[in-house]
Amino acid sequence: MDRSMKRKLEVLMEDEMRTILLHQWTLFSYVEAGKISEKEWLDRIKEMNKRTERVCDDRLTPFQAEEGNAVERIHIVFSESTKGSLQLALNQKETREEVIAFSSMYSIGPIQDLDKEEGIGKRKEWLFYHLVMDDEQWVHMVEDSLKTIENLRSIPGGVPITIWAGTNAHEQTGLRFVMHLLKNKPNEMDTVQVTDVLEFPLHTGELSPERFVRLLERSQSRPVSVECMKTYLDEWRALSEENANLRVWDKGIQSTTEDYFDATLIQSLKRLQDESDKEDYMKAARLIGEVLGHSSQVVGDSFFEYRVRELVLQGEFLIRGVPRGMRYYEVKWKPQQDV
Repeated sequence: MDRSMKRKLEVLMEDEMRTILLHQWTLFSYVEAGKISEKEWLDRIKEMNKRTERVCDDRLTPFQAEEGNAVERIHIVFSESTKGSLQLALNQKETREEVIAFSSMYSIGPIQDLDKEEGIGKRKEWLFYHLVMDDEQWVHMVEDSLKTIENLRSIPGGVPITIWAGTNAHEQTGLRFVMHLLKNKPNEMDTVQVTDVLEFPLHTGELSPERFVRLLERSQSRPVSVECMKTYLDEWRALSEENANLRVWDKGIQSTTEDYFDATLIQSLKRLQDESDKEDYMKAARLIGEVLGHSSQVVGDSFFEYRVRELVLQGEFLIRGVPRGMRYYEVKWKPQQDV
C-alpha cells in the first residue's frame, strides 16, 4: 500500500471502515447470486471509491476554500480547552474562522525532531515511562500529532494565521515550534501574547469564551516581522538541540533539570504536615494541588505527580497506597534522622 493511500485510510473512523467493508461484501454476494452483473458491481465499487476519496481528501485538507464558505482566518492555540473557548467566541462573529490546537505539554519531555515521526515517538516513549497518562491519548499520540502538523501545513497560503500564547514555557515553546513548522508559509501571521494584554493569566486555558470575545474586539495581535520570525526560529533550534526534559519561564524559556521542583514539593509537604492537627500521611493529590496553586510555571499536574513518585523512590517521602494515580496514594515527609 502506498503512503498516500495509507494516510487516507487513517482518517476514516472504524465504523466507516466497517460500513465500507460490509457494503463490498453485500455487493459481492449480489454478484454470486446473479442479482447484479460483474460490470454493475465494478461500477458501484468505483463510485464508492470516489466518494470515499473525497471524504478523505476533505479531512486531510480541512481548510481548503469552499465556494461561499472560505475560511477567513486560522487561530492556533496550545490546549483543547483553549480551542473550545476560543471557537465559541469566534462563532459569534459573522466570519468563518477556525482553530487548530496543539495539545501536548511543551514545557516537559523531549522536543527534538518534533515535526518527524521518529522525534514524536521518542517523546511518546519518555512520557510513557514517566507520566500517568490516559491510554487513548498515549496510544494515538504519534498519529494525532502528525495529523495536527499536516492540518497546519495544509492551510491555504492566503489565509491569515493568529497564534495565541501566555507567558509560560509551555505555550512559548509551542509558539516557537509552530513558527518552525510555518517558516516556509507565505501567510500573514500575528501573535496575541495574552499575559501582556490581560496581565494576570499564565495560560490561555484560563480564559472564558467571554474574555476571548472582548480580546477579539480589542484586536491585540502583533504582526510577525521577518526579524521576529528569525528570532523564533533561532530560539526553537537552540531549545530542540538542548532537548531537556523540563523547561520553565524565567524572563524567557529556560531548559533545566527534572528535579527543579523537588525542593518546593518537599517544603510544601512539610508545611502541610506542620499545619495539620496530626502529622499524618497526606493525599498526593492535595500536595500537588497545593504546589500547582502557588506555582507560576505551567508544566501540568502529571509532571508534579511524577516528581512525587521520584521523591518516594529517593527515600524523601514515605508512601501509603498504590501510585496508579495521584488520587490513590498518600505521602509523608521522612525526617532525615529516620533514614
